[in-house]
Amino acid sequence: LKIMSFELFVPGRLCLLGEHSDWAGGFRTSNPEIPLGATIVVGTGTEGLHAVCQPHPDSLILYSTSDTGEKIGPYECKMGMEIHNDVTTLPIKKGLSSSAATCVLVARAFSTAYDLKLTTRGEMDYAYRGEILTPSKCGRMDQACAYGSKPVILSYDGDMVDVRELIVAEPIHLVVADLNGGKDTVAILKKLQQAYPFPTCETHEGLHHLLGHINQDIIKRAVTAISRGEILKLAELYQEAQSAFDTFAGAACPEQLTAPLLHSTLEHPGLKEYIFAGKGVGSQGDGTVQFLCKNEAAQAKVLQIVKKEINLTCFKITIPVSDSLKNEDEDEGEVEDEEKKCAIA
Repeated sequence: LKIMSFELFVPGRLCLLGEHSDWAGGFRTSNPEIPLGATIVVGTGTEGLHAVCQPHPDSLILYSTSDTGEKIGPYECKMGMEIHNDVTTLPIKKGLSSSAATCVLVARAFSTAYDLKLTTRGEMDYAYRGEILTPSKCGRMDQACAYGSKPVILSYDGDMVDVRELIVAEPIHLVVADLNGGKDTVAILKKLQQAYPFPTCETHEGLHHLLGHINQDIIKRAVTAISRGEILKLAELYQEAQSAFDTFAGAACPEQLTAPLLHSTLEHPGLKEYIFAGKGVGSQGDGTVQFLCKNEAAQAKVLQIVKKEINLTCFKITIPVSDSLKNEDEDEGEVEDEEKKCAIA
């Protein structure tokens, strides 16, 4: 029986808050005094990896396409799948988990072709096990791109990951821009992870504080703010998180995390009218910036300014109100209609 080819799409992931706490929480296996890691993550919408896949009799053959259209590969090893990543709309090496998306794509292709029935968490786990074989010593956050556009809260306790859906009471309008700068994620991780599992100096202690108790407090307040629709409060937490990151992580890796392009873009005068706040993305540095916009119209204006005035490639992400809250509003509307009918009768 010949199995036909099939198409897959995997987005990248945007970390709203909590970057680097995933791998920090992973070190709890060596030092249980390290607090749990925690992140808030959402998929990058329509920006991601498109691929055509089909089983292969004896090899894994991967053809890739960069975000600039450059054809890469094929790469080949002994397995049983042919994957043509023919279109990539996600910026690569910019903190949006392009490498993790590739790993999730491979896991999902095998599950689909061979009816492995992998859950989303199963795809994440196999993708993570594949990515840690590379020089990138990432944590388990990046593979959350497997959840697609659904915003989630992840907590990290050693090798264990807990995933919960984030309740969103008001739409969150974001713009993500490629800073066209240079950053070295491997170098950032290598430098920051020197502080783990046990701090040996004041700078290391500061990083433990940042990725531990400071991060836990910010994530807790952010979850509450988002669930209540308090976007201004979320903006304050963006600013607080970036300031703390600059202070503690910047001290641990100043050559990569001073990030002049990031900070000059965040302070661009033309954006002030349309954004509540902004911050870095992923491992941070001069890779990518995210803007929290005031509303949908402001989001469109920010896209225009970033493209035409700052000359950066960008895209939008809108996190909608949670389906559970939409259903509650619909149910309340139906009850009100029934009450009106009864009153008229």
